[in-house]
Amino acid sequence: MSLDLSKTPLADRPVVVAGLSMLMTAANATIIGGPAIYAALGVRHSGISTALLTAVGQDLADADAAVAAFVDDEHAPLRKKLARPMINWSSPAILGDTGGGTLSDDPSLWRAMPADNDSINGSALILANGDPAWYQALLTTCTPSLIFMDAHMEWLRVREKALNACMQKAQVITITETEYKALPLASKSGVTFGGDDKVLIIKRGAQGVTILAEHQRRDLPPPSPTVIRTDVGCGDLLIGLLAGQFIATLPMEPQTLIDHLSKAYLNSLNQLSELIESDNPRAFIDHRISQCQLRSKVGVHEN
Repeated sequence: MSLDLSKTPLADRPVVVAGLSMLMTAANATIIGGPAIYAALGVRHSGISTALLTAVGQDLADADAAVAAFVDDEHAPLRKKLARPMINWSSPAILGDTGGGTLSDDPSLWRAMPADNDSINGSALILANGDPAWYQALLTTCTPSLIFMDAHMEWLRVREKALNACMQKAQVITITETEYKALPLASKSGVTFGGDDKVLIIKRGAQGVTILAEHQRRDLPPPSPTVIRTDVGCGDLLIGLLAGQFIATLPMEPQTLIDHLSKAYLNSLNQLSELIESDNPRAFIDHRISQCQLRSKVGVHEN
């Protein structure tokens, strides 16, 4: 799929975010979070609306349903309710490059697909750390105009062929340096990163990120928070921020792709620092929602 975006206006339609939503508990406070919520909040920072393609449990509380409804602009048809309790996730505050949390259920069961009359063709799509087999099935039924994908360690060795199929179609892929080095050959087969139509953004922790695009390399600095309290959700928030900032600049000239991506990343650093400095998921998510609501009321874009 070509990455010619010189004539692609996308900011006037919702970005579809496909990923897991889960209950997160920290500091005795529980709130719906997970890759889909963090990525959608990242997109919303740029003033672009989102549609959440996710599954929720039958016991979703009203307060958590309100969070999901906010970040997907009331696109309830894209949310699937499963006849099972909400999936729960717990972890230490600092995960590091290879750390992971504990899930209460099998994440491969938590999938959602658009209804037959709710097409996402032509939309921008974010694949936020869900099961690659789910994403592969989704991409056989729809044709997004732009796909951002965040690869994740948990799926690298159990979904090699599906991961490869997704990477073949995604135009912008984010991945940690550890995960990139661990990518199986089957996942990389036939995929050329950093060329004319396949952007790779390698997340390198305290060393920042490396962007490979248009046969160029750009090394950029990390966030600079005043205090480090958590890194939970940083990768998910980053892909949403990148997508939102990037789409907000469209249409654009193809030859400036790496410059646009670099600017999108640098414009994301303050929000990443805010997450890293936050006390817990509830504090961060509540603050982000209140900021989005405030900007919407006054019509001001926050830089």
